[in-house]
Amino acid sequence: MMEEIILFKDKKDCCGCGACVNVCSKKAITMQPDEYGFLYPQIEPEACVRCGACKKVCAYQDENKNGSKPMLAFAAANRNKEQIMNSASGGVFSAVATKFLLEGGVVFGATLTFENGHANPHHISIEAMEDLPKLQGSKYVQSSIGECYKEAQLFLKQGRKVLFSGTPCQVAGLYGFLRKDYDNLTTIDLICHGVPNAEFFDGYIQVEKVKRKAKEIIGYAFRDKKKGWGNVAKLTYQDQHGQEKNQFIPARLSSYGTLFYDSDSFRESCYDCPFARKERFTDITIGDFWGIEREHPELLKQVGFDERKGISCILVNSEKGIELCDEISDIMNLNSSSFDKIARKNGQLNYPMAQSNRRNIIMKIYKKLGYDGVEKWFYKRYKKQIVIHSIYNAIPRKIRIIIKKIIVK
Repeated sequence: MMEEIILFKDKKDCCGCGACVNVCSKKAITMQPDEYGFLYPQIEPEACVRCGACKKVCAYQDENKNGSKPMLAFAAANRNKEQIMNSASGGVFSAVATKFLLEGGVVFGATLTFENGHANPHHISIEAMEDLPKLQGSKYVQSSIGECYKEAQLFLKQGRKVLFSGTPCQVAGLYGFLRKDYDNLTTIDLICHGVPNAEFFDGYIQVEKVKRKAKEIIGYAFRDKKKGWGNVAKLTYQDQHGQEKNQFIPARLSSYGTLFYDSDSFRESCYDCPFARKERFTDITIGDFWGIEREHPELLKQVGFDERKGISCILVNSEKGIELCDEISDIMNLNSSSFDKIARKNGQLNYPMAQSNRRNIIMKIYKKLGYDGVEKWFYKRYKKQIVIHSIYNAIPRKIRIIIKKIIVK
């Protein structure tokens, strides 16, 4: 009798990328939620033929994985006003995606849709410019890969140019699935804090629906720029009369936002992430250039770099990445920087986020009482924070900017 396949021994050893699901020709593996809503692969014993393909493609557990230190670094901002305003930071992904789409390529990334009032973060592919907004903006929740690895492989074999974006573990999952590099593949990973799960996020959405007395939730932007570059979410919903309304929610006044930024709602693997380090596994790494007012104060006086619109950072990790940045230089403002400057306020480039004791408390509450229980715990536990940030957000933006500049000095 052939030995049983064990995909992981501990939850921290699985990032939920779904490479094993994509490679299984017998469809013996499915992603199933645990008691907290985090997805893990499960094998149907009767369908499994013990071929071991699922173990071979697991990049997360590959002890021989080697990354490369960034070759170049940039501060960056998209010159297209519409694209930068629809992006969470400086619009690098939009610029790169535009290049691929206009050249007949295929772009993969995370989207967030609402089906029957429930949030569904998942990866998709697009081939037309009109679909680019579906992939723009940060999604602070784990997206389901579905069969995107298989789809990407098909396009690559057809000779199509493919741009694949995602968290570091998702892109590593693609490479593990492909088992080879392709000249027509370009990859982008994000500076990732960690990921809550889709069920947990949808629980938050349902609480907001009740709170706003909404008829239907129809959209959610984790970071919207109407209030400037920062951490303000936008909830879009229909009221009881069918009128569309927007509610802007500062992260520190939101249970979901606070738990995310405090690293208290991530899957277990995030706290032990092997990709949270200087060595990268993609062609370029992108993120917000937090702390740019300290690292490059001269840039904020230049045309094209506006803190209100957002400024990105780029780490260039391969020759392909160098060529890519050269090709988008006509639609991006690029200024040389360094890894150290970028990493100063992006600690995940050096180490994973730390797990606090609060995380276990929150997960136990969620398991027992659902997100309603988490919301009540938040308002009880964070009373002082809520008062302070309510007062701060009531201050006119111009005055807040002056306060920030004084603090920086």
